[in-house]
Amino acid sequence: MKKRILVSQIIALAVLVLSKPASWKLFILGVSVMALGQLIRVLASSAIVKSKTLTVTGPYAAVRNPLYLGTALMVLGLLISLSNPQALLRTALVWLAAGLSFIFIYRVQIKAEEEFLLSEYGVQFEQYRQRVNSILPRPAAIPEFLDGNAYSWEIFRKNKEWRGFLGMAAAAAVVGARIKYGF
Repeated sequence: MKKRILVSQIIALAVLVLSKPASWKLFILGVSVMALGQLIRVLASSAIVKSKTLTVTGPYAAVRNPLYLGTALMVLGLLISLSNPQALLRTALVWLAAGLSFIFIYRVQIKAEEEFLLSEYGVQFEQYRQRVNSILPRPAAIPEFLDGNAYSWEIFRKNKEWRGFLGMAAAAAVVGARIKYGF
């Protein structure tokens, strides 16, 4: 899905507008989950050399799509921070809309990427796909996240993951302001 980032940003904006956050406890929990997701994205974007090689080390040893796992946690964190126990119907509708949108966008994206990787790397990718889960990490491979040899500052800079961090920080600031000022 070529426009997934734009579509995701529009959905995030709609979710921010439609929700009515009211809880500092849920905000703190949500921002913590968002930060974990961003950390996973930072690690993944520091390890992947896009369209040049099949990356199977670092976070890619535990999960085939750590960038999307990180994104999923960031979305979950945003939804937690936007939740309002006094507005359960509104909260449920926001969760439903965001969840279904995420599942649709990223299922299409993962399918397209895996077709590309299969055409590029053939048997090597097929073997990797058989031993590593798509979204949920293999617990036995989680220690490979800590393999410092899998990461590169230069690759991180090239992949521009700092933009995701700025987006997360902006969303958290908006939610915090909405809770504080009640809008």
